[in-house]
Amino acid sequence: MRPLSLSDCRALSSALETVYQIRSIAEFPAGTLSAARSLVGCNTICFNEVTLPNTITTWVTSPANALPADALRNAFMRNFPQHPVLAHYTQTGDGTSHRISDFLSRRQFHNLPLYAEYYRPSGIECQLVAAISTGRCQVGIALDRDIADFSEDERLTLDLLRPHLLQAYRNAQTMDIMRRVMEDKAVKLLAVSRSAKTAPVPDEVWQLLDRYFEVPRLNNSLPDMLKNWISSERSRFGNDGDAPSLSVPLVISQGSQGLTVRFLWGGKTADHDTILLEERPARQGPAAVIDSVLTERETEILAWLSEGKTNAEIGLALSVSPLTVKKHLEHIYAKLEVHRRGAAVARSRRV
Repeated sequence: MRPLSLSDCRALSSALETVYQIRSIAEFPAGTLSAARSLVGCNTICFNEVTLPNTITTWVTSPANALPADALRNAFMRNFPQHPVLAHYTQTGDGTSHRISDFLSRRQFHNLPLYAEYYRPSGIECQLVAAISTGRCQVGIALDRDIADFSEDERLTLDLLRPHLLQAYRNAQTMDIMRRVMEDKAVKLLAVSRSAKTAPVPDEVWQLLDRYFEVPRLNNSLPDMLKNWISSERSRFGNDGDAPSLSVPLVISQGSQGLTVRFLWGGKTADHDTILLEERPARQGPAAVIDSVLTERETEILAWLSEGKTNAEIGLALSVSPLTVKKHLEHIYAKLEVHRRGAAVARSRRV
């Protein structure tokens, strides 16, 4: 890659400013697309969340609604295992930037059903893709052009941005958690030391731990189950080169009540981390689905599903086709790791 010019440095600085202004996971797609597009010129750019190997759960484009119509999107869904960059990510876990032309000649690309059914009707001849792993899924950023391919400098420029996107994702996750703490008095905080010494446990927190773990209070020593879970959560932050996988809450049920424990990393140089404890009724409605992994529309569809509605009835209520409802349900099943309607509803209530 050639040395960065003054204008290149200014463009990168502006893109980083955009990235680090992202304040929530909900803002992440738009902020990511804006930053990437300001660095690498393209006709269109798309943000996807892909549950490997074969399910796309989020599709956001810039310009808005530029790509694609429902029929084209369905064509991509049918054929995207043929995508050479996505196949590379699936096989290697490498999320660095790649062009389709890094793997296929123009003729090989044109011979794919994926090209015939999606790329040709969309007017796309060249694509540059980068990805980050968020645990349950891959976040993919795809930049499209109709004529000239992306240069090696442009590919490497997108790679310069990628580590900052990873950090921005971590920041957005942390800020979402902290907003939850500030807005909900039911959430209790516990500082957990990284040294051999255990941080003091406030009385109100210890009462929660005693109810759900049934351990005597002895020198503020945490239950073994909780200590093992904390150790597992900390291990997710051992790789400096990638975003950590999604945190998996520890959920303990007791009668009609349940305790959900979440982990908040303190940073590499901190001497402690923070644990969030939240006691709620053991059964909750679909709006509380599995640590908010569903989109607003998916949560809405799951709510109708819990009422026993058919795809046609849900489509009529939401002014969408039954096929669109079916696709949303496929995404819901993938996120909740179930295969049937009844299992999805049952899983959504198990918080």
